[in-house]
Amino acid sequence: MTSQWTDERLDRFADKVDRLTEQIQQLIQALYLEIPNIKAEIHSIGEEAKEQRETLHTELVEIKEITRQQAITADRYALAAQTQAENIRQLILMLNQKQA
Repeated sequence: MTSQWTDERLDRFADKVDRLTEQIQQLIQALYLEIPNIKAEIHSIGEEAKEQRETLHTELVEIKEITRQQAITADRYALAAQTQAENIRQLILMLNQKQA
């Protein structure tokens, strides 16, 4: 069975192609209209990430400083404890000598 392309059939096919072409053009136009919004969203996300990095960096610097200060305090406490232990040891020695 051979199909014949009549003028009417060709016209219907051409109309379908025209409608599809128009829909594609509308879609492309809508995409072009959306591009600035997409760019703005990407820029916004980039700015937000930059702010978060800066905030995290600032917090990290603060945490490092606090840790450094705590380490200094711990060293001081350790030295004080060591001094107290030595003083107690000397007191015990003195008491042992008096009792002897």
